[in-house]
Amino acid sequence: MNGIQKAGLALALIAPLQAFAVAPTVSWTAWDNASTGSFAYGAQTITVTYTGDNIGMDPSAYIYDVPSSFTNAEVTNTPGSNGTILMVGGAQTVNHFHFSAPVVDPYLVMFSVGQGGLPVSFQFQNGSFSILAQGTGHWGGGSLTQSGMTVTGLEGNGLLKFQGTYTDISFITPNGEYYYGATVGGLTAAVPEPATYAMLLAGLALAGVAARRRKE
Repeated sequence: MNGIQKAGLALALIAPLQAFAVAPTVSWTAWDNASTGSFAYGAQTITVTYTGDNIGMDPSAYIYDVPSSFTNAEVTNTPGSNGTILMVGGAQTVNHFHFSAPVVDPYLVMFSVGQGGLPVSFQFQNGSFSILAQGTGHWGGGSLTQSGMTVTGLEGNGLLKFQGTYTDISFITPNGEYYYGATVGGLTAAVPEPATYAMLLAGLALAGVAARRRKE
């Protein structure tokens, strides 16, 4: 196999892998307003209703302009301009992200939670979760810490994954601060386009031809 053939084989094999690598893995809620939105979840469209502490919805993508704080190997995309619910907290109101149908292992991102010297907590009322990513955000960065069902931020930004099946994620934000926010989404299985399958098959075919030539 000459150099040109080797290069062609390498491109044929790499291209479909790149298509998989850049595919978004989470469908984040696209908010129509500060209380209603939806996201694609497999063959379903999940309607999301938010009730509780609420000062509006911000569709600004710059909230997530440090993607590494909101993504990891499992979650490859931020909510971007889909919108984020804004809160100020400071009461014992129980806030709810409600799903119109059960969602397995949903995700939640939060931004600008607390500030230096002023911690803010999300006290979750149901389920179990872990922090997958955290770090700096558009307004700088501090930390997120988890203690049982409570996440506390000092200018914290991050990504949470809930374990189990949910129709509702509920929480209290007892600490007042202007302002911080959160949104939710569900895992989307990446389905390759037909062209991706074609590239993969072409790569495998070239590999087979090369193997046969080596044997001959």
